[in-house]
Amino acid sequence: MKHLHFIILFALSLSMNAQVTVTTITPAFKGSGGLSLDTDGNLYIGDFGDMLGGADPDGEPNFVMKLDSDLNLTVFSPDFTGASGNAFDNNGVLHQADIRDNAIYKVINGARELVTADGIVAPVGIAFDSSGNLYVCNCGDNTIRKITPAGISTLFSSGTMFACPNGMTIDGDDNLYVVNFSNTNIVKITPDGTPEIIANTPDGNGNGHIDYDPNFNVLYIANYAGNQIFYLPIGSSKVVLLAGSGVRGNDDGAALDATFSTPNGIAVSEDGNVLYVNCAVPLNGAVINPQVIRKIEGLTTLSVSENRLNAGQVTVFPNPAEHEITFQLEGISGHDTLSLEIYDTQGRLVHNQNGIAIHESKISATISLENFATGTYVYTLSSVKESLYSGKFYKNRL
Repeated sequence: MKHLHFIILFALSLSMNAQVTVTTITPAFKGSGGLSLDTDGNLYIGDFGDMLGGADPDGEPNFVMKLDSDLNLTVFSPDFTGASGNAFDNNGVLHQADIRDNAIYKVINGARELVTADGIVAPVGIAFDSSGNLYVCNCGDNTIRKITPAGISTLFSSGTMFACPNGMTIDGDDNLYVVNFSNTNIVKITPDGTPEIIANTPDGNGNGHIDYDPNFNVLYIANYAGNQIFYLPIGSSKVVLLAGSGVRGNDDGAALDATFSTPNGIAVSEDGNVLYVNCAVPLNGAVINPQVIRKIEGLTTLSVSENRLNAGQVTVFPNPAEHEITFQLEGISGHDTLSLEIYDTQGRLVHNQNGIAIHESKISATISLENFATGTYVYTLSSVKESLYSGKFYKNRL
């Protein structure tokens, strides 16, 4: 597994222009739930149902669908009533939460088999750790359940930071990451069950699902209510907009110009270059089926050239630096304060300064480098809502 921090990829590709594009790759079909990829690159799509917050009016069972690498769409497993989040166990068996059955199933030879309903209340996102334990987002009672390989179900984590926990993913150290449907919290849960809010998506409630990419140590979040896709480098507290203008729609094109319609499921490819997202075809009202699958491609081309500020607004000096370095920005509007984060080439956060005041549309911050080792560093200047500018500097040997 690679442990390269996503923001370090930025530093190594300063001269590159982002070429992230969004393409619709399926016709419309019923598939409003979570997404998972198998090791062969086949995509599995749960069908939550036709309506958000209510039973399907047609009374028909919902399917888990399979989209293979040739874009053939087939039924993988029938007979669910609300197929929400899904995940593969360590043996490659797909497990599927059913929000209306209050149960977790596994799919064997195309048929669902009950895993457990013990303590399960309106389940959505699920994930497996390295020991084969299954974790479940209980949207219905704002808790996280743990189910051992022996089938024992216990309370794993809870607290006021959970508000319909919806999406869940896990990193290589068995830390869980959860996003809520009813607020903007992104919550990290350590292996002992301790939860901590590590970041928030921008204004508005309603996050769908979340996925972790070990290639670049980054989280991807489908912002259901905001019709956008964000990413969060592990170790940072600032989400960054990846794709979506914020207008509800299903227009393809360049990432920041494309539109999304209540994106819900999200899955990242094994090489970290592609995201898959499902979006509702209806553009208003409570009806969320049919859906289409959107492909976001070119993630490995992202660079710090995707800054919200022009280079002329930012001065960093001296660079290279020895004892101290100063960051100056001008022409800043719409923000009260900014924060500064600095990372080393291992992706470790080595400096974090919040609440830098803006005076007359300008800021100036000087930091000591006395405790910095010689080498290259990456900095990010952010508002409370988004990253504004990223770049790099070099610390000379004293």
